[in-house]
Amino acid sequence: MRYPIVIAAALSLALPAGLAAQAPQQPQAPAPPGGTSTTPTGTSGGTTPLTSVTPVMGQSRLTGDQIAAWFAKQKITPAITVPIPELARLFVDEGNAQNVRGDIAFAQSILETGWFRYEGSMVKPTDNNFSGLGACDSCNRGNIFATPQEGVRAQIQHLWAYADPNADPAKVARPLADRRFAMVSPYGKAPTWEAMGNGNWASGGGYTEKILALYASMLRANGLEPQTTTLRSVASGAPSGPLSVLVTRKGAVRMGTLAGRTGTLAAAEKAYGTGSKRATYGNCRVTWSSLGAVMTFAPESGADTCGPESRVRAAVLTGQQWLTAKGLKPGDPVSKVRKLYGKKAARGSSSVLMSSKSGARLTARIGEGVVKSFLVAVPRS
Repeated sequence: MRYPIVIAAALSLALPAGLAAQAPQQPQAPAPPGGTSTTPTGTSGGTTPLTSVTPVMGQSRLTGDQIAAWFAKQKITPAITVPIPELARLFVDEGNAQNVRGDIAFAQSILETGWFRYEGSMVKPTDNNFSGLGACDSCNRGNIFATPQEGVRAQIQHLWAYADPNADPAKVARPLADRRFAMVSPYGKAPTWEAMGNGNWASGGGYTEKILALYASMLRANGLEPQTTTLRSVASGAPSGPLSVLVTRKGAVRMGTLAGRTGTLAAAEKAYGTGSKRATYGNCRVTWSSLGAVMTFAPESGADTCGPESRVRAAVLTGQQWLTAKGLKPGDPVSKVRKLYGKKAARGSSSVLMSSKSGARLTARIGEGVVKSFLVAVPRS
């Protein structure tokens, strides 16, 4: 069972990230006086199918002036330190510089700030914090930024950390403003807006639907229609639909179609598409961001660290398509853990759901009252 270093590395990847590290305030963006609804057309509160997604990264479809014109029609008086036209232009400019959808980030800010009125929020209008960065139920105050531009930039950079597996605080397009950048782990864990909420950025459900409904209203006011892309184009070769994660008492391990012990990197990439690779601790860490999966592969003696025959030894699974044999998934409440795995489960920050004498283990990491991720340990044969 020579895997303590691998598992230690995997555990470090599972630490709560960004705003998901704490339970953030989530103001409900009210329907504006102008009558624009915040409820998605044609939905009933469910999540957008994984086969149709909205990437976090990309260039804005709307200009700052178009966003500001739409906002003006809502007849809302914001409490912020900067005029809405200027703020909207900042979102588009900072977003395009980092290749993050600044126009959708503006819609996110409407939800986070309650139409920039901050009513009942610990974040103050003078904080120049438009996304609740650093705000949580157990905090005294959220992050404070010197200027509106710094606050917008921090939000854009935090979104980049969530969306791009190659994100790096040393490689931001403009000077680093997001002091919580490194708290996102792993980078690229949520490349689509559909992956937000339920532990990514915000802890509650319905987060994505509200943001995208606001954005759809902005688009249609400017004669445009919402566009989505396929999951396959976000992550080449990635499957859609539920993926099972299984550990048995006899030591069998399976993650989707990938078998533990004998599962190779070549087999993983055949099943999930090409992942983002990084050699670390003498092993190969591979990220499939659209699946919410980070797996650690160990090479045979003398072999290439990230070679095709390296075998899986550990995994951190944060995507909500990962389901245990009993139907538990990341984002589920702690009460469901106890219901499925017994009253002793979910005590503390982690709960071992299944283990074997050989050392195979499936663990649920818990925070904010929900399952944050699954950890899978695969011992050597």
